[in-house]
Amino acid sequence: MTTTSSQGFSTADHYHVLGATISITADSDTTNGEYLVLDILVPPLFENGLHTHDQSEVFHVIDGEIRLHVDGDDRILGPGMSDYVSGSKPHGFANAGDSTARVIAVMSPGGPEGFFREVGQQADDRSLPAPVEPTEEMLQSLFATGEKYGFEFMGPLPEQAD
Repeated sequence: MTTTSSQGFSTADHYHVLGATISITADSDTTNGEYLVLDILVPPLFENGLHTHDQSEVFHVIDGEIRLHVDGDDRILGPGMSDYVSGSKPHGFANAGDSTARVIAVMSPGGPEGFFREVGQQADDRSLPAPVEPTEEMLQSLFATGEKYGFEFMGPLPEQAD
């Protein structure tokens, strides 16, 4: 059975998550559970921390630059560059530049969209929220919600090797 999705930004769900904006452009419902597509606006100094989940993930940078840390290895990705993280590998990313980055993340299989919907604050559009300094309470809530969706959070990313 072939499933197609023609969902665009006009119908995407937008969420503010710890200072970033995540637009869910395709989810398990629209892809027959096969994958999830996130279009992420990543402000300068943002980091999502070292974590794992069962899904494999592809990152593709549209604008800006990110540092993708995968299982002890740093990779700098700029516009047009992609990289892959296999399921259960410790990874995370940070905005490595001075301007907002735009990153497409595809997770397979789908399912983690519930995590982003629960931890995020729904937004009307793709604008970035005001910068957020996460409190311990915010982080503990995020970690607990993540556990429900198979995420394990392991702290901040290691310092970048020179």
